[in-house]
Amino acid sequence: MTDGTFPSPFPVEDPQALAELERAQGDLARAVGRLVDATVRTRHEGPVLDEVAAEVDVLVARLLERSQEGPLGVETSSDGRLRDHANPMVGMRNPIAPPLVMTDDEGGVACTFSLGAAYEGPPGCVHGGFVASVLDQVLGTAAAKRGVPGLTAYLNTTYRRPTLLGTDHVCRARVDRLEGWKVFASGEIVDPQGRVTAEAEALFVVPRWAREHLGTPTGDAGDFDPPAGASVEGSTDAAEGTATS
Repeated sequence: MTDGTFPSPFPVEDPQALAELERAQGDLARAVGRLVDATVRTRHEGPVLDEVAAEVDVLVARLLERSQEGPLGVETSSDGRLRDHANPMVGMRNPIAPPLVMTDDEGGVACTFSLGAAYEGPPGCVHGGFVASVLDQVLGTAAAKRGVPGLTAYLNTTYRRPTLLGTDHVCRARVDRLEGWKVFASGEIVDPQGRVTAEAEALFVVPRWAREHLGTPTGDAGDFDPPAGASVEGSTDAAEGTATS
């Protein structure tokens, strides 16, 4: 399900202090992201790598002195929303998140992104799995913007040409139709020359356990105005879907 869809039912006692913590968490994630990139690209010899690895192990141990067991889940953020800070596409605490930031795009959504060496598949190109992940996140955000955030039931992806590393690409998505609790969406990734590198069609389904909680869509990926007719009426026997976004 698209991250950060629901307002949190839990009050924030000190939003300013939490915002400062979030800043520090984001700064750490971005620093580690730079470390990931440097780890991939470094040409140092073994002795230097052994030394750096030992230093990293010390930092890992320090961070784990105060940590939780298992995944992060959703948390109440300083703006009063439930946010998926660990999301690998938009999570501000995830070092591998680009992160993707969506904006309005003629009724749909769009984002500009560039992926570096850590995302390489074919030489010089973004790995196809990450290309699909970008499409999944952006199409899912288009569904959430319409007030129907759902789980990914399917994502049919077609690769037209390589998506190059270190190059600004634009991913656009829109909702094609709604059928009760089902949202059909499509989108594409376009290179700087306006050529489509990959495109996808997807189905998102709102699971039964989430339908009673639907409200104004918000999220880490982008903040949008409340959609017109956000309440969706329809069949309650829709498939539950598989969570990938």
